[in-house]
Amino acid sequence: MKPYINNRKCYVDPNLCTAIKSCTQNAISYFEDEDAPLGGRIEFDYDQCKECGTCAKECCGNAIDMK
Repeated sequence: MKPYINNRKCYVDPNLCTAIKSCTQNAISYFEDEDAPLGGRIEFDYDQCKECGTCAKECCGNAIDMK
């Protein structure tokens, strides 16, 4: 199962994001995006992701679902 972000729940703060910090594969990145509601977005690199689910467990906003 792969991680997917629920943008309605995501605070999108790269300095506070526990999911980014918890990913041992460096498969989660933050990108500044003027068009995003909060000025940025989180993306998963599915080629790097090992589908371990750690990011979903560690996400402080419960914004990552494994599907």
